[in-house]
Amino acid sequence: MTRTEPGVALARPTLDIGLFSDNPTMAAFYMNEIGLPFVEALPHSETYSENFYAANGASLKINASTEPMGQGTSGYCGLIIAREGVTAAQRFVDPDGLSIAVVPPGNDGVHQMGIVCEVPDVSTERAFLIDAVGAHDDEGVLRIGETALFLRTGGVSRPTPTWRRGFNYYVVFVRDIGRAHQHLLENGAEHSAPPLRLADRCAFSWVRTPSGNWLELVQYADYGPLPDVPRAADRSPEIIRWRETGEAL
Repeated sequence: MTRTEPGVALARPTLDIGLFSDNPTMAAFYMNEIGLPFVEALPHSETYSENFYAANGASLKINASTEPMGQGTSGYCGLIIAREGVTAAQRFVDPDGLSIAVVPPGNDGVHQMGIVCEVPDVSTERAFLIDAVGAHDDEGVLRIGETALFLRTGGVSRPTPTWRRGFNYYVVFVRDIGRAHQHLLENGAEHSAPPLRLADRCAFSWVRTPSGNWLELVQYADYGPLPDVPRAADRSPEIIRWRETGEAL
């Protein structure tokens, strides 16, 4: 594997966190129990929408569907949210079984958000995050921008496709999605979905990290002209098949 220069050009100093769920109680839990304000909904069909909730300058994205989903498996096994005014860690389990902790800022090095990720090979995943995504070691805490990542040995041999119930991806925001997608592939990622355009809002692509876990790249129109890539609407049947089977586009 040939490695290029470390890191992609990040457009935001935070990651977004993504869940998929067919559970109608998820929204109330994250708003009322965890205290994340609702921001917007992005409908994709009569049965499916992306719902955004504010989390310290980032977003929790609940991909909500009224169609039944199977239970997913991934290495992403915990979310940590820092909050002013909290004096001790508060631990929750969301309606779909994800572990959530709300902690004082700075607790275990989390100032914004933290993701707990179990992977078969910590050293390989760590090298990928540093060389490909641009993570850095901040006094023992691995960060992409302000978001902390905690890697632990474990996880599953092959995470399920995205269209499954659970916390199964995070989003890295970039300024040049074509270059960033290729950079990740050159540094150990597995191609899954090429850059595609979502109307005039953004372009997105998907890869699996060396552990098989899902990572989405997004370039918003706010960062400059969107690339000349196929529109997602024109490849809708392929995208539906991809999200249900995990087979690369």
